[in-house]
Amino acid sequence: MDTLIKFDNVFKNFGEKEVLRGVSMGVAKNESVVVIGQSGCGKSVLLKHINGLIKPDSGAVYVENNNIGTMKFKELNTVRQNIGMLFQSAALLDSLTVGENVGLALKEGMHLPEKERREIVAEKLALVGLSGTESRFPSELSGGMKKRVGLARAIATNPAIL
Repeated sequence: MDTLIKFDNVFKNFGEKEVLRGVSMGVAKNESVVVIGQSGCGKSVLLKHINGLIKPDSGAVYVENNNIGTMKFKELNTVRQNIGMLFQSAALLDSLTVGENVGLALKEGMHLPEKERREIVAEKLALVGLSGTESRFPSELSGGMKKRVGLARAIATNPAIL
């Protein structure tokens, strides 16, 4: 099994609140995993460990055999380029158009030329059923449309992990 993500006995507390208690699991390449549970049980905390937004109190998290908790900022950013994050509330930037939101990582992280960015943005928006919305602003979209723009942004770089 080619393990893409591995949690090795991960513990995480916030003050007195114990959130993760010895989580050990692996996710293989091309495997789909669903994290489900009650509100406040640690689903988001678990996911935030994968891209290093949160570090474990003990244990280790590996992404593509890299120990996320021990990586320097620059190394961590390299790993993050292979991770697409879809946020619960879409987390779109209100001052940017739909096209600019979807193409943000293509511009800032990958430094792709504008023509190539526009093509990729159009392709990803078409995949989520939002062709032709590139020039609209998030305030002009319904809640469901915002979520689909968030998904288009998450898949824009063709990440290995979503």
